[in-house]
Amino acid sequence: MFYPMMLSGGYSSANATAAAAEAAARQARTDVELLKHDVDRLPLISEAIWTLLKREHGYSDDVLTDLITKIDLADGQIDGRGVKELPPQCPYCNRANSGSRSFCIYGGKPLPMKANPFSR
Repeated sequence: MFYPMMLSGGYSSANATAAAAEAAARQARTDVELLKHDVDRLPLISEAIWTLLKREHGYSDDVLTDLITKIDLADGQIDGRGVKELPPQCPYCNRANSGSRSFCIYGGKPLPMKANPFSR
C-alpha cells in the first residue's frame, strides 16, 4: 500500500492537527494586530492627555521633559527605560511569580497587591 496513513486514520489526525495549528496561527495574528493597534494609539492618547494637562493646569513642556528625564535616570542611565522591577515573591513560599498573577503559581496563596499601578 502506498498510503497506509490514510487507511489507518492517521491522515485525518494530521489534518486535524494542521487545522488546529492554522487556527492558532490566525488567532496569534489577530492578537498581534490588536496589540499593534493599541500601541499605535498610545502616542495619540498621550498627546491628548498632555494637551489637556497643559491647558487645564498650566504645565509646560519643560516640566514634562524634566520629569521624563528624572524617571529615566532612576536606574542610573538615560536609555528610555524605567527601573525594571523584580517579579513579586510569594510571602508564603518566597518564590518569584509573574506580576500579572493574583495567586502564587506554586502554592495557590494570594499574592500582595501591587503598590505601583504601572508595574507589569
